[in-house]
Amino acid sequence: MNITLSRLLFFFLFASCTTLFSQTEEYPWQLSIGFNAVDTFPTDVVNQGALLEEFFNVKDHWNIAPSATFVGFSNYLGNGFSFGMRLSFNTITKYGNIAANEDFFGALDGLLKYDLNVLLKTKRFNPYFETGGSYVFFDKVSAGYFNLGFGIEYALGQKRKTIVFAETLFRNTGETYGKKNFQHSLGIAFRYGNNDKDNDGIIDKQDKCPDVSGLKKFEGCPDSDEDGIIDIKDNCPTVYGLALFQGCPDSDADGIEDVKDDCPKVYGLASFQGCPDTDGDGIKDSDDACPFKVGLASFSGCPDTDGDGIEDALDKCPEIEGVPDYEGCPEFSEEIIEELDEISQLIYFKTNSYILNENDKKIIDRVYEILKKHSYLKVKILGHIDAQGEEEYNIKLSESRAQSVTEYLLFRGISSDRIHSKGYGENSPVESNSSEQGRAFNRRVEFVIIKN
Repeated sequence: MNITLSRLLFFFLFASCTTLFSQTEEYPWQLSIGFNAVDTFPTDVVNQGALLEEFFNVKDHWNIAPSATFVGFSNYLGNGFSFGMRLSFNTITKYGNIAANEDFFGALDGLLKYDLNVLLKTKRFNPYFETGGSYVFFDKVSAGYFNLGFGIEYALGQKRKTIVFAETLFRNTGETYGKKNFQHSLGIAFRYGNNDKDNDGIIDKQDKCPDVSGLKKFEGCPDSDEDGIIDIKDNCPTVYGLALFQGCPDSDADGIEDVKDDCPKVYGLASFQGCPDTDGDGIKDSDDACPFKVGLASFSGCPDTDGDGIEDALDKCPEIEGVPDYEGCPEFSEEIIEELDEISQLIYFKTNSYILNENDKKIIDRVYEILKKHSYLKVKILGHIDAQGEEEYNIKLSESRAQSVTEYLLFRGISSDRIHSKGYGENSPVESNSSEQGRAFNRRVEFVIIKN
């Protein structure tokens, strides 16, 4: 590794310390292993360089061991501080510019580390400072040291239990025979010490539900239906519900929880155990034969619009007060019956004709006025004929006479469901067919009130 590459690596690692995650209360123990390089040149040693001179001169001054040469462990104390020990080994082939004959190197460090991610609020990268003391062997010479170091950790994986790191440690000693040195380390660390049986990212020590995967906001307890209520306080833990009902649902949002709602899928009223009364008549829909019309309990919720005691469905005149004998329609007055009887004696036809003349129409207009005034009335128009002609022909002609009157009333605006016509042929004469005058009276129409 040349000097330029070494410097780039160092500055890259230094610039990366913006997002670290180190030991925490979740995983307080950390075991570290790796490689180290020992350099005594830039330490103000006599006949060598001044402090930090040729710090990155890897080729000339670094003693790099070919295999894993240190192991360490530490324990998290809290608030970013960790305490630990580290044992390092190496083979020294050069003390700066002075050659060595593969001298033994060994160091036992006691360290106190402070993680800067506590201040930086970072998640995966962690720059840290380290201080402490060491007892170090350089071949047959040993001495005590004071240490000061700086490093960078990077956490791997979702749980960040595995870490790669690089650090530089400066060892200083007051002993004249001691050799001040830098130790550079590159390694991997493993955090452990707490279990997470349910693999929810919350250690058992801090997990109130350690056997069931849960959420951090509920201290490790689950909220299976994601309704914001933890399962242990949720009476319906597998169904999305409301806090008002201890986690149970109110599917129709009528203020009545489903388990107490007889109609849980339809908005209803508390007075009907959650079932609806759509028309607001005080009868719930399931008991209401007419759920969309205000009605009466006596008619199973169906209306009696005219208040005559006959429900609309059976009332032939639902908007006019009537009597049962006329199926809810009013009784017909004698005056109406008499007037229609009178009119029935005024319309006569010529032989073999069913054409209405203007006078006939004026008479029929009186029928129109009666029907218009009494909207509940229905009439039957009966056509008659004299005894001349064949019976089949006479039936058809009588029907045509009744139909011509019907069509005129329809033209005037009377509804077809209020008019019925029928031809009786020569079967209902009012006079004898033996005279011309009698036959003229028989060529007629009659108006008869239909009683529902």
